[in-house]
Parts: sequence; C-alpha cells; structure tokens
Amino acid sequence: MTITNGKTRDNHVVEFEEGRRLAWKPASPGEPPAGHLWRWELEPRDDGTTTVTHTYDWSKLTDPSRMARARTTTPEMLQRSVDRLAARVES
Repeated sequence: MTITNGKTRDNHVVEFEEGRRLAWKPASPGEPPAGHLWRWELEPRDDGTTTVTHTYDWSKLTDPSRMARARTTTPEMLQRSVDRLAARVES
C-alpha cells in the first residue's frame, strides 16, 4: 500500500477473524515488520449497530527512524479514521 507520505509499505496480517478483527504489522517492502501494530475490532450490538475500536501499538517498534512519526499518531487521529469508516458505512 502507499501511505500518506508517498512511501510504500507491505502489511503483514497477524490477526484476522471475519467480521470481527483485523490486525497488521507494516513493513518496508521486502523487510520484516518494524514492530508496530494496527488493529480494527468490530463488536456487533443487540440494537443492530457495531462498536468499532481502532488501535495503534508502537510499544515494540524497533526502527529508530520511525519513532518520531509513531509518536505523532494520536487518539484523535485514530478517531478520525473511525469517523471516516462510519461515514462510508452510513452513506
């Protein structure tokens, strides 16, 4: 995939449960994952809606050149991703 800064990343899926969970570790093409993990979790509710949780864990990040960018990923940025997903689903 191409990310917002124009660089290409390979995404290594490490968790998958159909309709419930998707998690991946990004890496530079041809390289092992650097240690950060992105995850989406979906929890269906009785009222027909779905609770969505989006997390970013960089606690195992090993590439010093990625630390500054990792630190800039805020809860507000993750919430905007959830909001964009909701807008797509609800349109």
